[in-house]
Amino acid sequence: MKQQRYSLSIHITNLFLMVTMVIGSVLIAISYHYGELILTQSAKELSFENSRKLESTFRQNASPILTSLDFISLHSVTSQRKAPLSETHLLEAIQLSFRRNPNLASLFYANQQGDLTVFRHLASDENRAYFKAPPRTDLMIHHTQVDGENQYYFFDKNLLMIGSFQNQDNQFDPRTRPWFINAQNDGEIRLSQPYLFYFLKTHGVTFSRRSQNGEAVVGGDFTLESMSNQISDIARSDTSRLILFDNQFRVLTHHNAMLNVSDENFYQALEASLFKPILNRSTSEPIYETAELDGSKWSVTLTPVHLTDTVNLLLAEAMPQNMLLGALVEMRNTQIGAAIVMLLLSFALVWWVARRLTKPLNTLVDLSSSIARFDFKKTRYPKSLIREVTDLAQSIQLMEHTLHDLLRLLRETASNDDFHLLAKTIAHQSYLVTKAETILLFTYSPTKQTFDVVANHAIIPFKIDLGELLNSTAWLMTKLKQGEEVHLQRDENALSKYRDMLYNSDLYLFPLLSREKQLVGVLLLGYERKLTKPQSDKHTFLHELLRFAEIAKENIDRMQQQKDIFNAFIELIASAIDTKSPFTGNHCQRIPILTEKIAQAAQQDKQYYPSFTMTDAEWEELRLAAWLHDCGKVTTPEYVIDKATKLETIYDRIHEVRMRFELLKVQAESDYWRQVAEGSDASLAKKELIAIQQSLDEEFAFIAECNKGGEEMDSSAQAKLRNIAKRQWKRTLDDQLGTSWVEQQRAGPSQPLPVMEDLLSDKPSHLVEWDYQRLDEQDGECFNLKPGPYKYHRGELHNLSIRRGTLNAEERFIINDHIIQTYTMLKRLPFPDHLTKVPEIASNHHERMDGKGYPRGLHEEQLSIPARAMAIADVFEALTSNDRPYKKAKSLAESLDIMTDMATSGHIDPKLYLLFLQNKIDQQYAQLYLCASQYVSVDRDAHIQRVKDYLRQQF
Repeated sequence: MKQQRYSLSIHITNLFLMVTMVIGSVLIAISYHYGELILTQSAKELSFENSRKLESTFRQNASPILTSLDFISLHSVTSQRKAPLSETHLLEAIQLSFRRNPNLASLFYANQQGDLTVFRHLASDENRAYFKAPPRTDLMIHHTQVDGENQYYFFDKNLLMIGSFQNQDNQFDPRTRPWFINAQNDGEIRLSQPYLFYFLKTHGVTFSRRSQNGEAVVGGDFTLESMSNQISDIARSDTSRLILFDNQFRVLTHHNAMLNVSDENFYQALEASLFKPILNRSTSEPIYETAELDGSKWSVTLTPVHLTDTVNLLLAEAMPQNMLLGALVEMRNTQIGAAIVMLLLSFALVWWVARRLTKPLNTLVDLSSSIARFDFKKTRYPKSLIREVTDLAQSIQLMEHTLHDLLRLLRETASNDDFHLLAKTIAHQSYLVTKAETILLFTYSPTKQTFDVVANHAIIPFKIDLGELLNSTAWLMTKLKQGEEVHLQRDENALSKYRDMLYNSDLYLFPLLSREKQLVGVLLLGYERKLTKPQSDKHTFLHELLRFAEIAKENIDRMQQQKDIFNAFIELIASAIDTKSPFTGNHCQRIPILTEKIAQAAQQDKQYYPSFTMTDAEWEELRLAAWLHDCGKVTTPEYVIDKATKLETIYDRIHEVRMRFELLKVQAESDYWRQVAEGSDASLAKKELIAIQQSLDEEFAFIAECNKGGEEMDSSAQAKLRNIAKRQWKRTLDDQLGTSWVEQQRAGPSQPLPVMEDLLSDKPSHLVEWDYQRLDEQDGECFNLKPGPYKYHRGELHNLSIRRGTLNAEERFIINDHIIQTYTMLKRLPFPDHLTKVPEIASNHHERMDGKGYPRGLHEEQLSIPARAMAIADVFEALTSNDRPYKKAKSLAESLDIMTDMATSGHIDPKLYLLFLQNKIDQQYAQLYLCASQYVSVDRDAHIQRVKDYLRQQF
């Protein structure tokens, strides 16, 4: 088992710490324990005192009511079954009781027959309105009988009757109430459990007793508002919280309890409050608990309040402990704090003495640990009167500085991914290490077979051609190829012919070798004077650094080669797409040039895009996206891209239609000769033949013109086309002979021959369905391009009826679908982190600022600036291109007219387009790629002003 070792300072302070900790802990524990006992006892006594005050308040306020009940129970009125309207002395006594006892809600008596007489003091207009009493009413007598009769009598302050009324809606039977049932003939006054008075909306209790003759029960309702007021009075501070419960833990009243007692969820609120520890606990003695709120401790007590032998309430009280016994707590805490402070001061004193004794060694330990973690401080090492400690400090300092220099050189060397920067770093660090006056780094070029300078850090110049020197001295090249360091002095024979060009006393050559041991570079050091011992020691270090630089250079070269191959492959794909169709020219190769110019204009702009900048990685990302923006076209059939006429597929099917017309013309000539042979008038037959053939020529000429798709086709032309299509020609050969099984399956069963067919038709064989279930969502993206029911519709009438251009709806989708294929293809490529936006930039150049573009219908704020720049470049190149089969090239003026309309209609970004115009990017492009006929003058200022006016309206 490994033996545990500790610091010297720990051994010195250990004994003192253990003794003081034991003594201090005991003293603190005793002080804390007795403080808690005093705190608990004080809280219980205070709560008990408050409960006695509540009991005293209740008895003081209830005593006059008991006297009133005794008075009424002895009066003969309890034997009557009618309202005591003429009992003036009784009414005066009852009125006086109400005035002296504001908590008295009502007095009443009821007999065994169910008659009830209630006396109420109506002191407020609200109470008078509730009982429909006259405005001056002071006392009300309410007499009820179980047969439903209700009698109301109202008296003013002088006990003069000022009103009365009666009805038959009484449903109350006093004989069923607990206060009637519990009243006994022993003359004792009994108290009900607290409950909510329906009329007053407050809690109270009911006193009741039997009359002297035992035939009636006399009672009085007493509210607990006096106890509510008393709760507020006994609160020790503004922060104290009190709640008065009945024995079922229903809240009767509270003070500062932070609860809404009318809330239906007040029980849940209680569960989450300070009073949670004492809820639903039955007790005849005070209960003490503690709770925490917002980081402070509270004392919580629950004390019974005895109103009678059978009726008890519960008083819950919570107050902060620092308010309960502030002085005691402060004294206890002061004692504890003083003990802790003295303990810490004593410990600090002993620790300081121990640290002073061991400081040099501890410093060395820390510095050694930092070196082990490669955290080099390069600070001054501690001095000590002990010689061995001083020697150890010097050794560790030398080791730290050496490791720090080595790792710094390696880190700076490895962090460069450009060899020219790497070469400068090597040269600079070589100077810092050796302080040589001449430092040059050469690399070998296999193609030129020369050594080229890639880094020059020379105070004294070196004018000798290194390649010539090595080639003229075979042993130098041999040693370098073997990885050996070469030392040349000024007077050596190898330098004799170069002595006039040499200004150094000594030269050192360090080789850089590849993994295949090929010489790829040379580091040359030149010294003005003889090499010193410290400089010589650094050569070994420098030699090891160059070994690492060899690997770094080879890795950089390989990474660059891979990047060059990747970029060449990207350009190859773009060139293949352009080459795929002879009519798209160099579209994929021109878009990167245009896009980059527009992005550069945006980066230089300080008005519309002041914060837009692009890093080298983002420029690389944009260039790749521009080259690959149409890579999805590899999935688009060539004949769709190159479709020059409406009937063109792999070939132009107008030739089939022409042959049918030729057949009809021959048939007409055959009919002519047949008529002549049968004896018909030859001249008339000849006229008919000429008319038929002329009509056929005109109709074919019309169809041929429709096939071009140059002008927009209106409804009348479509109707004429349908009429021509109804001409019949006779087919005598099976049209499925020699066709593939796929076409035969589409065509369906063969018809009996011969068969008459329409001149132009849309046959089932012309309909090509999708061969897979196309989804609207791919890779989690929702595209707004929706495919039709058919992949291709090659019907002759269907295609010739195209209103504009040469593409039908199915072919238009195939063309537009290339952008989805571009996104899908690029999304599947494992781009590195700095190229992850390539799919987004490449696939958004057909989106519009107003969200009406495709493939996803993105709005302006969802499109990056590079994607918007590419959209402008794509539109401009397409408009000015002179190699499209389906349109003629637009001039520069026509193109800008169209693009200005697009910029002011939500199609392209107007701010980027404005920069496009202001920087004359169109002129730069036109000089390179447009023919002379397209390169016409434009009113640039008018276009700029129109776009600016649009921007002002928008913003």
